[in-house]
Amino acid sequence: MKNSRLVINSLSAVGQVIAVGITYLVLYRYLKDTIGIELLGVWSLIIATTSVALIANFGISTSIIKFVATYHTRGDLESLKKLIFTSSVFIIVTYTIISLLILVFGNFILPYVIEKKYVAVAQEILPYSLISLIINALGGVISSCLDGIQKNYIKSYILSFSALILLVLSMLLTKDYGLKGLVFAQIFQGILVLLISVFFIARSVPGIFTLKWNWSKTLFKEIIDYGLKMQALSIMQMSFEPITKVMLSKFGGVAMVGYYEMANRLVSQFRSLIVSANQVVIPIVAEAKENNTGYIKSLYLKTFSIVFILNILLVSGIIVMTPLISYFWIGEIVPFFIFAVVLNCIAVFINICSNPAYFSYLGEGQLNWLIYSYFAITVINALFCYVFGLFFKEFGVVIAWNLAFSIGSLIVVYSYQIKNKIQWKELLNSNDLQLLLMAFLYSIFGFKTATALFNGHNNWWFAGLFLICLSLFILLFLKNQNVAFVLNQIKRKPSTDVK
Repeated sequence: MKNSRLVINSLSAVGQVIAVGITYLVLYRYLKDTIGIELLGVWSLIIATTSVALIANFGISTSIIKFVATYHTRGDLESLKKLIFTSSVFIIVTYTIISLLILVFGNFILPYVIEKKYVAVAQEILPYSLISLIINALGGVISSCLDGIQKNYIKSYILSFSALILLVLSMLLTKDYGLKGLVFAQIFQGILVLLISVFFIARSVPGIFTLKWNWSKTLFKEIIDYGLKMQALSIMQMSFEPITKVMLSKFGGVAMVGYYEMANRLVSQFRSLIVSANQVVIPIVAEAKENNTGYIKSLYLKTFSIVFILNILLVSGIIVMTPLISYFWIGEIVPFFIFAVVLNCIAVFINICSNPAYFSYLGEGQLNWLIYSYFAITVINALFCYVFGLFFKEFGVVIAWNLAFSIGSLIVVYSYQIKNKIQWKELLNSNDLQLLLMAFLYSIFGFKTATALFNGHNNWWFAGLFLICLSLFILLFLKNQNVAFVLNQIKRKPSTDVK
């Protein structure tokens, strides 16, 4: 039953990423064609600005998964009631206070980070964006309860469905209300996620919701004590996008922010395919830490090897397709968009390789190196974005962010392997390295071939080399032992006793 639930939750998480990713690809193209890339950039900056309110979360969304799982396993319904009530009240109050502060100070700050002609639009949608943020924060806490009772797949279905609703409403409302219509659609999406999550939790755990005042000081202290360990990471992480986008706006303008938002969304969505499936190792590592510490290393070795192969496949594919994506998604070849996608892909490749170490650290409850990593990213990103932006404008900002992201990721993977005395030769064999080399070559030649095609040139040399390298890549891929392992796991029939 555990294996079956694990398979279903993992596959549904991947399915959610695909569904949401496709939805946003369509939405971003539609927004670019209707409201324009500049207003898309304004919306992106407002999202980045309001994300400062995430400081009010205090790691509650992460904490509630652990505590819901604990009390649900014990059958302690009273504690579950108090836990959900206490968490919900805390989130509503803190997010409301932070949002009011952002609303007051945001009107003074926006003129300094957004071009003058778009300031009025940004100030108009800021209050609605903050309302959306509060609703989504509460919905995030309630939907996390589904993770706690191991109904992750229901949460995935809800988020996938709500993304489709967001797309439809955005298309309907932006025609009459412009950018404000997009925010209205987000508010409705948040309400929908909240209500459906409440329905399924109440159905799974009858009597869990009550109108009675159920605040618990004891549970509140437990949640905060656990959540603050993750909040330190969240506070630094929430600065990544605002700093990068503000610098992009300063050195390149809101249009460049819009193109970067599209590039970042594209790569991040594909990255989530691997990350979402990789996250399932957290409870496995936590259990192994208690019962079989030797298994942690073998699990890391196997997870890294599989992630490495999938990572190569994903990143090389995106790079080759980037010119085509630019043409069909944006409607033209945009050099800055292509530049941002390629650089993001390189940094994401390094970051995905660090994910097994990242999630193992989380499972073991050892967060120090993760904090060091995020601190390095925060400082390097802020410093390099400004310096590189002065010399290379918007291109320099993109280089700076991806350099900072890569350095932080390397800190995680190297520290974990040193701590656990893991050598690279234990992780990668000759076939893996050959596969990486062929992927590198076919990515270059494939990218060059696609670029030449859209520039009206037929470079047969690049096309021929691309096909040769791609053929060798496929042969090496099919011979890889980790690929064979994954295929065997997929062919296995999981048990169907999942409720």
